[in-house]
This record gives sequence, structure tokens and C-alpha cells, in this order.
Amino acid sequence: MSLKLVALLALALLGGCLALLNFSLGFLLGVTLVGGAAAVRPSGHRLPQAVLLVLTSPGVSLFLAVLLERELLEAPAGLGEAWQRFLGVLGQGLLQDHLHGAFLSPLLALGAYPCWLLLWNVLFWK
Repeated sequence: MSLKLVALLALALLGGCLALLNFSLGFLLGVTLVGGAAAVRPSGHRLPQAVLLVLTSPGVSLFLAVLLERELLEAPAGLGEAWQRFLGVLGQGLLQDHLHGAFLSPLLALGAYPCWLLLWNVLFWK
């Protein structure tokens, strides 16, 4: 349980710092990650918790956001087009980081994924 505490504290720190930089992104990341983080326990049925962790990962959340954006524009995209748009969004984030010094993408990568991996360790702790 102390590992889960460390993961939740790191997630709270990331959410607080991200809310100062970009409130809407911090809110969306908090909505997607906090539910999965609160539900993970080292005991009980692991398969539903593992599926929840996969569905609340930042990558899947971004992919679902791309699908939702196309649906709201009333131009539904197939999975192939949504995958291409997802890769384009990732490329734009890296390009903005490299050209303009926008450090939000590396902050997310260095903050969100370690929290997510800590939650996987909590889930499969023996």
C-alpha cells in the first residue's frame, strides 16, 4: 500500500503542476488517471483492474480523444485514420517541444507514465 501511496502522491504532484501550466490538460489527465489509480489494489480480481489501467493510460486517452473529436465534428474516422491522426498529434507535440521549447509533452512523458507504471507494480505485487 505504500507503493500505491507513492504513486498517488506523484500523480497529485503532477496534476497540481500541470494545472498551473495548462488547466484543461491537467483536468483531463486527472479525470482519466485518478479513477484507475483509486481502483487499483494488490488483492482481488486483477483482470478488470488491468483493463481499467490500460483504458486510462495517457496514450489510450489521447487516442479516444482523437476519435471523439472526429465524432463531434460529424466526420467519423475509421481506426486507420484515427491512428494516423493520433501519430500526427504525438509528432506535433514533439515538434513543438523541439522548435518552440514547449516543455509540456516531456513533462507529461516524465510524469504520467512513471505513475502509471507504479500502479501496474501495485496491481501485480506478490
